Amino acid sequence: MEELLKWFEDHREQLIANIPYYILALIGLIILIWLIWYFKSKRRRRHFRFHWHHFTYAIGLRKIMSRHYVGRVHVHENFDPLVDFLPHKHIIFNKETLEEPNLVRKQVLFKLYKIADSLPEGVNLKIYKTFRSRTKMNEAFEAVIKEVMEKNPEIGRHEAMKLAKYKTDDPKGSMGGHETGGAVDVALCDDNGNDHNYGTKFHEYNDFTFTYSSHITKEQKQNRKKLVKLMKRQGFVNFPGEWWHFSYGDRMWAAYKGKRDGGIYGSAETEMGGHYGFTIPVNRTVHETHHHYKM
Repeated sequence: MEELLKWFEDHREQLIANIPYYILALIGLIILIWLIWYFKSKRRRRHFRFHWHHFTYAIGLRKIMSRHYVGRVHVHENFDPLVDFLPHKHIIFNKETLEEPNLVRKQVLFKLYKIADSLPEGVNLKIYKTFRSRTKMNEAFEAVIKEVMEKNPEIGRHEAMKLAKYKTDDPKGSMGGHETGGAVDVALCDDNGNDHNYGTKFHEYNDFTFTYSSHITKEQKQNRKKLVKLMKRQGFVNFPGEWWHFSYGDRMWAAYKGKRDGGIYGSAETEMGGHYGFTIPVNRTVHETHHHYKM
């Protein structure tokens, strides 16, 4: 004991001078123990990877979020009903690409009406695509697979399916898009239905398709920014891989907002006995009782 006290007396000044370093070492040890505990859980590791992936997108290190991470978003369905998309003086429907009946989630409908209300004369919101049924998605997916195999006869169906996923939605992928009624494909256009200059046509895929492509002109960039700004004001999120695609409530919307548990719209249909049926309400007359938008 006396030897210990003597050693302490001999080294007192040095020990006192090093107190800040001891504190830092202790803090570092506590953090290390906490990290080991935190990453021991598989669920927490997934949670961290999702948010790290979103962070790298947010700071511009990646152009889009991986489908893998979008698919990991948890959906807590709020059963907002699908409703008919009624006409509006500043909305033009592209009937060649829309599925009938033309349905969207109720809250999405009102948000789009508010956007249309804000548009000046001569400018309209063109609707290319809203809710897509699982049946139509299957048909479209099979058509793309056939097209890919015709262009690449050396590959098999499995490989063609992988390539087809880059051109259209995989009906079994459940990414949470048009099948939820929360995603819409839109553009701004004139009274004759001519789109503003965006650099590509709707559903045209090339280096110009990315919303913030570096290959487009100043005018095209401004037109895209205007569209994104209008949609963003009502809570929509743009999918940066397609300048025309916007989401509200679905998995993609939640992923780009960095909310792994934030999805509120899941698929509106599910397979039952070989057929698809709605699992959320479909109210074809719901807007008769809502008049807070102008027609």
